[in-house]
Amino acid sequence: MNGLVFALCALGLPVIASAAPSVQRPGPADSLVVHEWGTFTSFQDHDGATIAGINVDDEPVPEFVHRLTGLHIYTNSAHFTAKGVATCHKDVTLRLETPVLYFYPGTAFPGDQSIDVTAAFPAGWLTEFFPRAKATAPGFPAQLTAATRGTLAWSDLTLANQGGKLTTTSEAVWLAPRNVRAAAVTTANRQETEKYLFYRGVGHLDAPLVIKQAGGAVSIAMREQSTLDRWPQSWLVRVGSDGRVWYRALSSADAKNGAISVSLANATATNLRRLRTELARGLIDAGLFEDEAQAMLDTWQQSYFASAGLRLFFLLPQAWTDAHLPLTVSVPAETTRVMMGRIELISEEQQAALRALYALPDAALNVEMPFALFFKGAEALSDQQRQARWSELMSIYGSKPSLSDAYRAVGHDVPEAAQLYDQLGRFRDPLLGHEYATTSDPAVRQRIGRIMSQFSSCVTLPQES
Repeated sequence: MNGLVFALCALGLPVIASAAPSVQRPGPADSLVVHEWGTFTSFQDHDGATIAGINVDDEPVPEFVHRLTGLHIYTNSAHFTAKGVATCHKDVTLRLETPVLYFYPGTAFPGDQSIDVTAAFPAGWLTEFFPRAKATAPGFPAQLTAATRGTLAWSDLTLANQGGKLTTTSEAVWLAPRNVRAAAVTTANRQETEKYLFYRGVGHLDAPLVIKQAGGAVSIAMREQSTLDRWPQSWLVRVGSDGRVWYRALSSADAKNGAISVSLANATATNLRRLRTELARGLIDAGLFEDEAQAMLDTWQQSYFASAGLRLFFLLPQAWTDAHLPLTVSVPAETTRVMMGRIELISEEQQAALRALYALPDAALNVEMPFALFFKGAEALSDQQRQARWSELMSIYGSKPSLSDAYRAVGHDVPEAAQLYDQLGRFRDPLLGHEYATTSDPAVRQRIGRIMSQFSSCVTLPQES
């Protein structure tokens, strides 16, 4: 997509879908090339155990996206939902984040050719999608098991339909994937057109790698039941609260006795551009076009590179993706699927924030929440001021995973407990729930209960084992 078109999208102006000749990629004239990228995300503790409930704290997609429920998706509001299912769902151990499918018809590919596409997620639900598709989600939203198999089916799609308009939006995570020279996809009723097929969901399975932390070192091993046939190309990345980035590129050459060990001691910051360049090169070598790789990294700029934390990225072989996320296209197509695995780890900064939360006096948790403070001070404002503050508060609750921002929006100092809670990162609620379920210290459990009752997006505390 050229700079002018991207600017029109950013301004919320309609864009006419591209015609087939302008999006043709190398291949036979009558062929269809299909490319896909996306991310599988999981969360592990210091012992490599999977932490559940990670459907919470999501990066929102536009409201026009279809969902299995009619609920809005919030990032950090108590008793709402995230990723289309109940917050901190005990069965959700993996997130399927924003796969997008691009289509490149050859110059002789029939313009009126209809295409059907189906995606299945064994052990998962496909909860959000665009354009409209027929969805099945056994057990949704109550129970998700390894035997669950969610599906999506798009029927009678056409490519590069002249006159199709892309839906306007200002959401960066939706605009970035459009910056690719692909054909537009239009539904049979001509009501919805997009530069890609989008879907995502949640699953009940473990990552194929197990990561343990001890003594300032990280040890990475393949899970015993993993279907990986080789060590994947990987990057261990640490982003500090000050935005500085440290990373180590890893490969099979680093493995000794079945594991890769990396010391985090005395790690020095490096150039973020260098990391992005390496990731882009890995994505391109795996089969993506250059603009696709850049679109993927731009889409996840915030959560990949700007969110504090410790995480491992690794490229999944297409055979693994085909087994865990089967995809079919009704016409012959050359299909390339490049998925990034991502395992979030508990960082030293998160550990420090937990300790500080546990050490706070009880009085420090007796704070009013931003909504209560808004209503408490609204009487002194004019109608115009009240509406402006309400709009700002709603914007923050709908798009930013930060209680601190919400306090500032209502003109209030941020309580120390809220600051520490935010420092636990995007998976803070699953982390607190995991700490509650695994600690043997009654005083710590009681304190976590207070913290979660005050701030958490989780509807209920985990059950003790």
